[in-house]
Amino acid sequence: MFESIKNGELEKALIGNLKKACEVASQYSGGYSGEFLDAQEFHQALVEAVIAFENGDISQVKSLWVWFAPTAVWDDFVGMEGIELGNSIFSQLQNYISNCGIKIQ
Repeated sequence: MFESIKNGELEKALIGNLKKACEVASQYSGGYSGEFLDAQEFHQALVEAVIAFENGDISQVKSLWVWFAPTAVWDDFVGMEGIELGNSIFSQLQNYISNCGIKIQ
């Protein structure tokens, strides 16, 4: 039971930071990063992934983990301005993945 409460708190904090990331990402345009042609396309995918994750779709964790990994999509579009938030989200994702036993690869 304690583990369930801990995971719930972790998920709540993670979703809060992901929503902040959506707000930050909405302020960018242009650029390019692998699967996304520009920052607006990434923003839309991020919003959709966060909504799905918040509604219980844990399969979104894999995409989020890839996007927020150091020097990945988040960094490509947001750069140094979002590095602290991105690193925090990546760390939270790592903990969530570990606590929930999710396989990334």
